[in-house]
Amino acid sequence: MATQSLPPRPARRAVIVGSGISGLAAALTLHRAGWQPLIVERAPRRRTGGYFVRFFGPGYAAAERMGILDALPQRTLPDGRMYEIARSGRVTPGITFPSQVDGTPLRILLRSDLERVLYDEVHDLVEIRYGVGPAAITQGRHQVTVTMTDGSVETADLLIGADGIHSTVRSLVFGPEDLYRKDFDHAVAACVIDGELPGVRDGDTLVATAPGRSAWINTYVDHPPVAFLLYRTPWPAAEVRRNPSEALREAFGDFGGDIVPAMLDALDRSESVLFDQVSQIHINRWSQGRVVLLGDSAWCMTLYSGQGSGMGIASTELLGRLLGEHDADIPAALGAWEQQLRPLTTRYQKQALFMQHMFMPVNRFGHLARRTAIRAISSPVGVKIAKAVKR
Repeated sequence: MATQSLPPRPARRAVIVGSGISGLAAALTLHRAGWQPLIVERAPRRRTGGYFVRFFGPGYAAAERMGILDALPQRTLPDGRMYEIARSGRVTPGITFPSQVDGTPLRILLRSDLERVLYDEVHDLVEIRYGVGPAAITQGRHQVTVTMTDGSVETADLLIGADGIHSTVRSLVFGPEDLYRKDFDHAVAACVIDGELPGVRDGDTLVATAPGRSAWINTYVDHPPVAFLLYRTPWPAAEVRRNPSEALREAFGDFGGDIVPAMLDALDRSESVLFDQVSQIHINRWSQGRVVLLGDSAWCMTLYSGQGSGMGIASTELLGRLLGEHDADIPAALGAWEQQLRPLTTRYQKQALFMQHMFMPVNRFGHLARRTAIRAISSPVGVKIAKAVKR
């Protein structure tokens, strides 16, 4: 008696909310694992821009395993340096960039570089819908159903909320953002500078600091400079609703010299300035049934950690592997994924609390301590120690 072969099981479906680094990486890993992902993005089109990314550690290793590392550019030069700018405008040499961090090479690039490479990998493989997002989410034992803002309805085996710190998926499934967001008293702005800065060499970084303020001007190979500004404010939520040009002029207008005033002039001309408050997300569980949060929607570590983009990629690569290992048991896969990942994200969130003082000294004492640390690292003895540590 001939045996009948069973029909092939249909591909599992995943709805991914958000087309940033985490969302695109999730789509790539799930597609390669045999899933059928759909990306929905509330923005009307692909986003570009964003600030610089220090790419190293778990994200670097995951990108290598995913086969996308070679497509990522290196936007700095091997002899690139960081220069310190005093409030008077005086420029002094700072530290050189390390070649390795956290066990992997360090690559400096732009957030848009990562998004472009991931988009190039998935846009012919995965459907991406712009101008639409989730309006309601319901789930049963075997499915999750998403009603979209355009009235369409999608059912899937898994819903992934990769929609950033102000996640709609998190609000609909886990509750209001205020329950999980921990605010710093910091505002942040980032913008591409349309033009050259006086006396600045491509590949170098300039940092203008004063108590409670910090302006980073990152220059790149084959890309215009990007300005990245931080400052303390008692009411960050209200501050970021102001006109960015007006607020930044008020915060940094007393810096002398040529570079910071030229940067502010460029910001005045720009039509696209990222302006937001600095916050972390702390939530005691990243999944509920067949809904999972990842990236900034789950664990936003702040820009001070240097690991936001990297962990977005590392977490999705791990998720794809564990979904394959657990096959039909999605909740078990999500539990194992969080158990492995959470100690690492907690570590980077804690590191960010320390690193914020290197990015922006909060007061005069912090400004002096940062300047002393930079001088120590930049001294001949400090350079020798750094080289010994690298070896």
